[in-house]
Amino acid sequence: MGRVYRPVEVSFNSKRKITVAIVDTGADETVVSEKVANEVGAKLYGTFMARCASQTVLTAKYADFIIKEIESGKKASISAGVSDVPFDTDDIDEEGINVILGVDFIQKARLKIEL
Repeated sequence: MGRVYRPVEVSFNSKRKITVAIVDTGADETVVSEKVANEVGAKLYGTFMARCASQTVLTAKYADFIIKEIESGKKASISAGVSDVPFDTDDIDEEGINVILGVDFIQKARLKIEL
């Protein structure tokens, strides 16, 4: 099975960024790159911890975003991890990927994935 990519809009307050997300049904939580978080001026807080598919333990911060999947128009307000670590690995090496949409977003937005 191939990877599923979606165009998304990530926003914090009135700042928005359109980028590419990978839909990861194996990820419990959504992760946004530091680059995008900085571009929209997101405020970081708390401690985010996750184990990546590569078994790397990711320790980062959280930020609150509204993420909209552009094709369907579905969106959700979500607390996401903020880190560049998962985007600098061989697992996600395509240029332009800045968001991992996890199960938390898929459920909140009621996003249907066509495979």
